[in-house]
Amino acid sequence: MTTVPFYFKSANRFFPHIVFVGVGIGTANYIINGDLNWIQWILQSVSTSFLIGYTLLIIGLNKPWFKCYFKTKGKLYTFIFIAFFLIGVLATEVEHIIRSLIFHSQQFQPISAGKMYLFNGIISLVLGYSFFQNNFTNKENLKLTKNKEKVQSEINHTNKLSSDPDSITSIPVKQGENILLIPIKDIAYFEAFDNYSFVYTITREKKLCDYSLLFLEKRLDKNFSRVHRKYIVNENYIKQIKPHINGRYLIEFSIGLDPISSSKGYASIIRKLIKIE
Repeated sequence: MTTVPFYFKSANRFFPHIVFVGVGIGTANYIINGDLNWIQWILQSVSTSFLIGYTLLIIGLNKPWFKCYFKTKGKLYTFIFIAFFLIGVLATEVEHIIRSLIFHSQQFQPISAGKMYLFNGIISLVLGYSFFQNNFTNKENLKLTKNKEKVQSEINHTNKLSSDPDSITSIPVKQGENILLIPIKDIAYFEAFDNYSFVYTITREKKLCDYSLLFLEKRLDKNFSRVHRKYIVNENYIKQIKPHINGRYLIEFSIGLDPISSSKGYASIIRKLIKIE
């Protein structure tokens, strides 16, 4: 079960930017084209800016959610390319509706804006892809960096690590607007995600954590082993380890999670786990 939260409010802080862009585009169109007055151009352009800008920000700021929902990059990028293009097409149709039914500057005919659909679709696609690839939007949305001091304070208070400052016994994850601490003993494995990691629990939940795998590798106890550049596993929940391909091994869990594969570079660790050494 994927429990990465989906954020709507994070995009609200960009409202002034969206309006500013709309006003700028509307003013430019008014100067170049005189078929509408300035107020009409502003209203039309702000509506387009809002439809494209706000929607693309929502998608870009929820990059972790979409990465969890779409299991492969192929499906993920197929979705965002289609979604971004269709947003531009929708914005074009709304422009057409405003000009026809509100301003009465032309007769309304559905789906009759011609090349403007393609133009706005491509603009939306380029902007949307840029937002989605930008790690800044991801970090803004999660707000994890702003919560580091609060999280660390909770961990120190809960775990009482004064006698062993290099170990951790729980992992902080985002739960809505709150921080949830998951005991280490309830975690089956970690998966790398940019500078963060996903936590897979024994209840088959998937949550986002503020720690990188490099940090975790140095701070977890001896029950955890790095078996791949993307994975750290808890050997207490390993059901069996089977030879795979090209020197790799397939790790199966006793709690119903999908198997994961080790990498060839961690073969010595796998051999220790299966008591070959």
